[in-house]
Amino acid sequence: MPRREDMIKQEAQALWRELHGEPIPDVSGEELLARLCRDLDVADYDRVQSPFLRPSMIMRPEEWPEIRRREG
Repeated sequence: MPRREDMIKQEAQALWRELHGEPIPDVSGEELLARLCRDLDVADYDRVQSPFLRPSMIMRPEEWPEIRRREG
């Protein structure tokens, strides 16, 4: 079964192919997604705006366990 990181990279590469007419950079899936989203204004897309989420269900990226492990 593919690792989570491999699946993210595959999805990011597919998105890159759809959006850009240039070769895919040889970077991790995380970096590729960051490059894809760098210039986007995502404020209106924030899923936290959903009326179906309770505050206890919301976890911002800076709170993700994998981010905390890297920083700690």
